[in-house]
Amino acid sequence: MGSLGKYSNEEPVVGISVKNCTFTNTQNGVRVKTWPASHQGTAFEMHFEDIAMNNVGNPIIIDQEYCPHNQCNLKIPSRIKLNNVSFRNI
Repeated sequence: MGSLGKYSNEEPVVGISVKNCTFTNTQNGVRVKTWPASHQGTAFEMHFEDIAMNNVGNPIIIDQEYCPHNQCNLKIPSRIKLNNVSFRNI
């Protein structure tokens, strides 16, 4: 899930399920990222299960200060509320 909170009026992210897959030779595996100084929003009921990681640099990342190119206001936290996120058998 990426770039949550960058734009106003984003719909909530609800009911995501990622199961039975393999990540191979990647920089990142399972990743949730939100912008600092973001618009308000929610992301919940996200479940990651039975995922194999082969040569993955960062298997699990929750980044609520996603800021590519250092062009963000890191002094203001993300306003995206994450709730009920689970990781099982990664």
